[in-house]
Amino acid sequence: MLKDVEKAHLKQFKKKWFEYTEYKPHTGQYKLHFPKKDPRFVVAVCGRRWGKSFAAAKEIEISLNIAKTRSWVVAPTYQTAEKVFREVWHTCIQNPDPNKNIPTRRASYKDMYIETKTGSIFEAKSADNPNSLVGEGLDLLILDEAAKQKKIVWEMYLRPTLSDRKGKAIFITTPEGYNWVYDLYLRGKEDEEWESFNSPSWENQYAYPEGIN
Repeated sequence: MLKDVEKAHLKQFKKKWFEYTEYKPHTGQYKLHFPKKDPRFVVAVCGRRWGKSFAAAKEIEISLNIAKTRSWVVAPTYQTAEKVFREVWHTCIQNPDPNKNIPTRRASYKDMYIETKTGSIFEAKSADNPNSLVGEGLDLLILDEAAKQKKIVWEMYLRPTLSDRKGKAIFITTPEGYNWVYDLYLRGKEDEEWESFNSPSWENQYAYPEGIN
């Protein structure tokens, strides 16, 4: 396990962690992990087979390596949220190399809950159950398939969780037309706290080594 990281050295630590876990982000994923600015909110509109769940999981893993952080992934259903949780679980809790597992106080796949010995917590949640979205402040919130979720869930339940700790939110989604997430995408072109980008499927050079024919 790598040592806890200071947030000021986050970029360098990310690169070390990706190398440590043998993760090589493709061209599109690199935009998510290393944005041009230092945004608090990132909107990533991506094609299918882009590797959204895997990229989201890597951001969660970084957060778990910072002491006393709290992170959520919220998806339209528990089944969708489980995709991200599974990736984190198999990297940090049941890694084929046990030396790479993060020491935990409690880890439950059934409850989709991980708490490290340094006091960091990761939970997977469903937007279909808004009552489960009430809790302590978050350092990192990932809305997986954000465009399939309701605007009210973000505004009423999720946005307030970021206030106390000045938490960061990542909206990662396939396109769903000109809905509320599109409005956030446009905000990423104007607001310094926001950054947005689109990344087509073929930017995943591993899935499409010759592009889409």
